[in-house]
Amino acid sequence: MRRRFIAGAKCPRCEAMDRIVMLTTDDAEWIECIECDYSENRPTHVDEPEEPATPDEIGVIQFKPRPAK
Repeated sequence: MRRRFIAGAKCPRCEAMDRIVMLTTDDAEWIECIECDYSENRPTHVDEPEEPATPDEIGVIQFKPRPAK
């Protein structure tokens, strides 16, 4: 298990600063507060968003010409 403190992180429960540690194993990742024992699982796998069925429309942008100096 790998253990790392997260600098500048504030606990969501007790709001203690610099008391959050990230724990990592081969198949899981979570954070814990060493002050109040708060714990939160972090997802290690994030699904790719689905492609839209129809592509977004491409609009045309027309720029005004610059005034002559």
